[in-house]
Amino acid sequence: MRYTESIAASAQALRTALPLMSRQRAALHPVTYAVWYEHVTAMNGALSRELMTLTQDGRTLDEPQTWALYRKHIAELDEQMAVTLAQDVGDVLRGVSDCTDQAGNQVQQYARALQGWERSLREAAPGQHVQVLAAALQGTVDMRNAVGSLMTRLELSRQEVASLRQEVHRARSEALLDPLTGLSNRRGFDQALAACLQSPDAGTPLAPCLLIGDIDDFTGLQRQLTETRLNDALQQVANTVRSIAQSHHVAARIEENEFALLIPGAGLHEAYTLAEQLRHGVAQLQADAERRMSLSVGVTQLGQGETARDFIARADQALKASRAQGRNRVTVLASDEHFSA
Repeated sequence: MRYTESIAASAQALRTALPLMSRQRAALHPVTYAVWYEHVTAMNGALSRELMTLTQDGRTLDEPQTWALYRKHIAELDEQMAVTLAQDVGDVLRGVSDCTDQAGNQVQQYARALQGWERSLREAAPGQHVQVLAAALQGTVDMRNAVGSLMTRLELSRQEVASLRQEVHRARSEALLDPLTGLSNRRGFDQALAACLQSPDAGTPLAPCLLIGDIDDFTGLQRQLTETRLNDALQQVANTVRSIAQSHHVAARIEENEFALLIPGAGLHEAYTLAEQLRHGVAQLQADAERRMSLSVGVTQLGQGETARDFIARADQALKASRAQGRNRVTVLASDEHFSA
């Protein structure tokens, strides 16, 4: 489930969002509310950054901009893809329906033919039975050919259904990936985290661990690098995250310059070791000819009965501690620890 806020928290979000929504040029409908709800609850940083850019200097959102934000940052399956898939499924179903109708007609015709041949055999004069049997044989051959043709069409429909299933899986998978880096995006990370919260190991030494890393002085990189060079730098960091991740880990880009690694079934020591590998790997990267990159990292472990928000908040606290202590370092907070700046 995407939203886990309490009734009181969601009511407060509604009170905060409504005045903001009413100032926009877009109509007040569920899509508009979804956009502003995720903004005021600070649950979707990428959406909030783009929204703030679009509304700076007193500008307001129109209908196309609102829908674009929704499709880009919230919708789990692109609307056009959903329409296309629905049309394709409709075509397959119509094809199967046509095959079924045709098969029914063929069966009825064959049943009538059988009745006619039976009657002809009873009424046939001596010597005419062979002609009736020949007609019955030809009718049976025709029926067999018709059934074979229908089976071929149904097999094609089965293949189309299998292809559509793969297309849906691909579309859903792509909706959970960051297009720049190929890592999971925030939506994919949230889904994996929701599954991780159900771990029976929560609160034990083998509880899932979360690593969050933030590129140091990213604002400076944005000022110094072209968009292409900046994207290259982000991809290099993503590749470093990917290089330390194992098959059962979830590596994600959850904000513009923030990366996460969800590590099920690991202790804090293993998570710390991976975090140091990541920090060291990023420290070897060159943003340009004159500047190396660095990463501040926070690590924590899931506590018993903990919510996703609390789990992430503590990892963020550990990250904040790394920044406060000079950046380019790893800070670990156990499930019962907290950091105050």
